[in-house]
Amino acid sequence: MARKKSSPDDSSNRSNPRSNKSLAIRNTLKKMPSARASEVAVAVKKEYGHTVSRNMIYMVKTKANMRSDGRDTKRNSASSKSPMTTPLLWVESIGMARKLLKATGSVANATALLKALDG
Repeated sequence: MARKKSSPDDSSNRSNPRSNKSLAIRNTLKKMPSARASEVAVAVKKEYGHTVSRNMIYMVKTKANMRSDGRDTKRNSASSKSPMTTPLLWVESIGMARKLLKATGSVANATALLKALDG
């Protein structure tokens, strides 16, 4: 069966909190920032008609906190910032780490040296 085309007034509108549970939770959290998850669930049910779980509320809160912390919410963001993008680079880095440990004599000395270089 072919998928029907959505119209602008369709119920799957992402900017309408009556059809978007996450948006309804975010709007309720803006109004009640210090409320417990169970209180937020009751408010969402009363105002928007959605039955939401506490886990979903915690997920929305966590994502909002991640955005405010400046962390990227995409799963592969750590790999895009890392210079070690291939297995060959990892192997070479392990070799360099071994040489550093031999030169400094211990993990504590190597760590101290790296901290001194970093700061």
